[in-house]
Amino acid sequence: MTSQLIVGKELRRLGRGVIDLVRSRRLSQVGGGGVTRTYVAAFGIFCVLPIAATAALYYSIPSETLTTDPVRTLTVEQVRLPDLRGQMAAIEAVTDPISHEIFVREAETLTSLLARLQIKDVEARNFIVTSEEAKALVYPKEGQFVSAVAGEDGKLEELRLYMDSDISHEGSVLEVLRTAEGFTAKTKPYEYDTELTMANGVVSGSPDTSLLEAGVPAKIVEQMHSAFDFDHDVVSQLERGDAFRLIYETKFAEGSFVRHGRLLAMQLDHDGKTTELFRFDNDDAGGNFYDAQGNISRRTFMRVPLDVKSVTSEFSPLRRHPVTGVLRPHWGTDFRAPWGALVRAAADGTVQFAGVGTGYGKYIRLEHGPGIVSLYAHLSSIDAHIKKGVKVKYGEVIGRVGQTGLATGPHLHYELKIGKEQINPMTARLPDRKTLTPYQYAQMEVLIAPLRAKLARLQKLQVSALGVQNTSLQTN
Repeated sequence: MTSQLIVGKELRRLGRGVIDLVRSRRLSQVGGGGVTRTYVAAFGIFCVLPIAATAALYYSIPSETLTTDPVRTLTVEQVRLPDLRGQMAAIEAVTDPISHEIFVREAETLTSLLARLQIKDVEARNFIVTSEEAKALVYPKEGQFVSAVAGEDGKLEELRLYMDSDISHEGSVLEVLRTAEGFTAKTKPYEYDTELTMANGVVSGSPDTSLLEAGVPAKIVEQMHSAFDFDHDVVSQLERGDAFRLIYETKFAEGSFVRHGRLLAMQLDHDGKTTELFRFDNDDAGGNFYDAQGNISRRTFMRVPLDVKSVTSEFSPLRRHPVTGVLRPHWGTDFRAPWGALVRAAADGTVQFAGVGTGYGKYIRLEHGPGIVSLYAHLSSIDAHIKKGVKVKYGEVIGRVGQTGLATGPHLHYELKIGKEQINPMTARLPDRKTLTPYQYAQMEVLIAPLRAKLARLQKLQVSALGVQNTSLQTN
């Protein structure tokens, strides 16, 4: 109980006692001899009560509540702010850099490339055109990855052209940088980040359409076909219900997707058999696909050196020429193909001739070893790098189909000569099997072991998923 409550209680008790005393003495009556002693005592008590109550209350209040607040004085001073208008103008004048990433399109030029990168910098363009180190940017190759950093005003700060290799993780990058002295250009090695991508599916229509619908990139589908000979292409033979499982590379540069790389492994279920192939590059032949026992998947000598398979005129010891009407031997095979179709080297070899002949028009002659020569005629064009003495690889593009020379329409005239004898490339027995050395086979075994394990897990998951799907269909 607080002191205030105690004082109040005692005052009430004292008040009631005084009232009782007055009543008992009848102080209110008149007469009886004047003011009595009791009356005086009561009057004194009534006078003392307020003073006592006030004193009690005062001394019952804690001392800290009686202190006065300190005096506060408000002082206002004028502060002069610095003039920031110059700094704000300088900040607004600075443009934030903007990054752009694109892929080179077909027939892209430097002008169109800079326009798509939103670069408006005449100084940078002139430097690239006149710089020997930056010449790869003048006519970039289709599919190359390009990144650039430029200001909001279109002024170039950085430009990079990534020139990767499908053979390894390594490639190179051409850098054009703005410095205080101007622009610099240099090419340096670059190692791409490579991830393994796995894909699987079941053929539901045409093989290529089913592969593309399953998310397999077109470049990987092309590599699947190239693993086989045209007349024994397991991919083209896939039918509805056949399954496929693939492992291929996906390349990244500085965190950005660049392109899909090499197809490393594939399993194809067809006609009750599973074809399992792995890419092995260290075979002294530019890389090929082999089965787990080290057997190459295709001939090393291409019988049809282009992507079109329609034969219009067979090899024949006697044929009437369609232009001159003269009966004479036809020492080769003609393949109908659209103008500009790609012509490829039938095997590894060296260019003996690349130019213009009389009846052949534009043609190329390759030597593939002692006494083995192939010839490609009536071309519309010969690739710029194909010159006498240049070495070419199996399947490398060397020219385009045309109608030059004595020809009634666009087609490829293809000849094969062994020794002094012209032979039929479609039926001849060719030196077309590649055998790995024991050392190469040992290398391949080590490289394909983890790929085989991944394919096995992929097959297990695929079979399980198909089983669940079939059960669901039966239930419904």
